[in-house]
Amino acid sequence: MDVPMARTQSPDDLIVEAAAIVTVDPGWRILSPGYIAVKDRRISALGPAAEGRLRSAKRRVEAPRAFLMPGMVNTHTHISMAAFRGACEDIPNRLTKVIFPLERDLVTRDLTYWSALYCLAEMARSGTTTFADMYYFEDEVAKATDKAGLRAILGETVLGHAAPDAPEGYGGIDYARNFIRDWDGHPRIEPCLAPHAPYTVDAEHLAQIVREAEKLDVKIMMHVAEMDFEHEKFSRLGGSVLRYLDSIPGLLSPRLLAVHMLYLDDADINLAAQRGLRVAHCPASNAKSGRLICPASRLQSAGVPLGLATDGPLSGNGMDMQGVLNLFPKMQKVREGRRDIVTAREAVRAATLGGAEALGLDGDIGSLEIGKKADFILVDLDDFNIQPVYDWYSTIVYAMRPHNVISVYIDGDEVVAQRRMTGFDQDEVFRRMGQIADDCAKYISRISPA
Repeated sequence: MDVPMARTQSPDDLIVEAAAIVTVDPGWRILSPGYIAVKDRRISALGPAAEGRLRSAKRRVEAPRAFLMPGMVNTHTHISMAAFRGACEDIPNRLTKVIFPLERDLVTRDLTYWSALYCLAEMARSGTTTFADMYYFEDEVAKATDKAGLRAILGETVLGHAAPDAPEGYGGIDYARNFIRDWDGHPRIEPCLAPHAPYTVDAEHLAQIVREAEKLDVKIMMHVAEMDFEHEKFSRLGGSVLRYLDSIPGLLSPRLLAVHMLYLDDADINLAAQRGLRVAHCPASNAKSGRLICPASRLQSAGVPLGLATDGPLSGNGMDMQGVLNLFPKMQKVREGRRDIVTAREAVRAATLGGAEALGLDGDIGSLEIGKKADFILVDLDDFNIQPVYDWYSTIVYAMRPHNVISVYIDGDEVVAQRRMTGFDQDEVFRRMGQIADDCAKYISRISPA
């Protein structure tokens, strides 16, 4: 039987009907069954499925055995490190002993681009629609991101010593200026500055980076209070890493995305809230490194915007957000000795709207609301790991896995269709990574401990 269409409505570009729509909106609405409509890359309507059948659309997707939710937001990555995943594991001081030398000798433009594409396939196919990244040759990461169709904040890394794309210490600042100039105004990619850490960038250059960020009106992202030696050094100098950074005018501000934030006391948490810091929490990579558990729930309680992150493929290894989403509430419950903190609903928010808030993008993404950008994913309900469903939030946090994601939409465009990338040939990228791994294998074998 034909369903009558509203005569005065101009057609939507897309309508998707699903078994349920988990909106993560202020009212925590779940529409079961529900529909979402897209027009001009934004959400034009959503509601009960019956209402959607009264609307006309240029394209209509019916997914009665899938649910729909906001795309995941991964707030900290180094995606081009996919070429090195699994290398030299379980080594103390791996950053300085292995990673810096390995990057110095192996990272090129070509490796950066193809490794980024490879990792983007993994992230998108598991439901990530937006991510934040910092690495070298970040313009190559931007090209790959644009090709894949994802949304991103991308930071050019600045180090006090030579880097793969900067033969002189702090050469990353000039590189970043050019990168920001070339990519400013892109509809999905936001360039920014990324000083590596307080222990690799001195106070003078951090102050310079703050001035550059203010002049160019861009964000800053940096590893903060991650390392034990960093904590010891800056505790002697300024009481804590965060209080040392507060001595640099303008650094601690809403412009800064502080990554990790492990070594914090109550005064640091209050300071982070007062200065409007935003935090990227990486539970899996921190656990793998044997580090402290970030006081994430305490930061959230203090009003600090906090999102979840995988970290890089050499740090957390898995680049799907399901892994960190599953781990996040469990580790916070262990840290605080309380079962009732970080509910499944709160965890889902951290992986979506919380991540958008941490990146300063919550006006556009993170929840499914009219007027926001049409970034959402369809998740298969017909699999052994996901049924039965009694609570949608618990299912997303504790049962959902990467292979359950069927389709991914960004700006209403289907960037993953039936688990295949639409913007590039994922099979070719897979073959390229095999070639890159072959090229890297001899070097990695030589530096690996016996």
